[in-house]
Amino acid sequence: MGGVRTVRMSRMTVGLGVGVLTLVLATACGRDSKGQEAVRTDAALERKVEELLPTVGEFAHLEALSTPAVRRSSAATLEAYLLERLDAEFPEDTLERLTAAYQAFGLIPDTLDLRRLLVDLLLEQAIGYYDPQRDILFVRDEAPELMLDALLVHELVHALQDQHVDLDSLMHAISENDRRTAAQAAMEGHATAAMMAWQFAQMTGSSLSAEQLPEVGPEMAAALSDPSQFPRLAAAPTIVRDPMLFVYLGGARLVQRLWRLHADRPLPFGAWLPESTEQLLHTERLLEERDSPTPMRLAEPGGGWQVSYTSDLGELEIGIYFEEHLGDRVLAARAAAGWDGDAYALLVRGDDAALVWYSAWDSLADADEFVDAYRTAFMARFGGEAVGEELAAPQRRARVERLTVTGIPVVRVVETTPAVTLENPPGLSLVPKSGR
Repeated sequence: MGGVRTVRMSRMTVGLGVGVLTLVLATACGRDSKGQEAVRTDAALERKVEELLPTVGEFAHLEALSTPAVRRSSAATLEAYLLERLDAEFPEDTLERLTAAYQAFGLIPDTLDLRRLLVDLLLEQAIGYYDPQRDILFVRDEAPELMLDALLVHELVHALQDQHVDLDSLMHAISENDRRTAAQAAMEGHATAAMMAWQFAQMTGSSLSAEQLPEVGPEMAAALSDPSQFPRLAAAPTIVRDPMLFVYLGGARLVQRLWRLHADRPLPFGAWLPESTEQLLHTERLLEERDSPTPMRLAEPGGGWQVSYTSDLGELEIGIYFEEHLGDRVLAARAAAGWDGDAYALLVRGDDAALVWYSAWDSLADADEFVDAYRTAFMARFGGEAVGEELAAPQRRARVERLTVTGIPVVRVVETTPAVTLENPPGLSLVPKSGR
């Protein structure tokens, strides 16, 4: 999935960082966009932005080079904007093919209308967003007055980021799903950390930097998906909801730890831009001894098969996969740990489909843990029996193989229906990390 920015959402302007399902804005709406026609200036908002900007710069540790414009926008305008961006981001049937891939993993139901869900989630919660192409901060008419200042602080951090780091170019340069989620977390985590510090100052009268505050983390996600306040978010599939919140909470924790280690409080960009969700889940793999993922590429399939959709999951989404199918967060985290890269392809040939999934691991033990967890998850989903590398059930069958590619432990999973045979799965090429 390509793109530049998410539209942020909720009372804390929590946004849609849906991992591979991230609603990203490949390019901001053009000047003639119907989704941005009905916007209005607001003198009071403009004054508030001017008043807040110096303080935001202090908490974000980022100098303001100019004052971004701010406009009022209706819910109808926002919906038109979201639909416009979805159509641009997912041309033709791309979103349907992505949905089919996640259905093959058993992570979203067959009946889900993903396009409608993404828009509904944002309309339920979005009260403002920053458009980096226009350098305009949009605020919904319905934004509660009590939330307005926090919204402006969060979005102004994005405006300042864009003045120093070209957000459009940054996100356009990233094609991998997991890496995009990690980069999104850098943006949103920075804005969230600065907003937290600002809110603490408002409550206490003190002026502590974000790293001096109690640490936040992904485990706080449940508190932000209260079904009484956010019913659509709470009811969304885990693979949609959890990465959506992770980019804020995991990103904020990364920024807090980065600033504790470096007194000059560098931005989480450039040398400190995370390359994977693994580096957010285990921050020492970025902040202490960098552990970069191994790039993986699948060959074109043969035998009349075609690629319907191809991407990667990353440690975050692999953990969600196992938690969904094993029902145990600790076992899921253990099975996903040691991730070193992955790539999958949903293949089609007529009415037949096959899922091919490669994953690389830090050690043979990590690969073995993944295999054991995968086999248990398969049995939990489909039942059946295991015979060597083969798993067979009435609805589904799979072949799980341990490989070594350029010295790196790799696992290949091939899933099909019982009537389908994929004799020669697409091959895999790796680019080994330096020093391995």
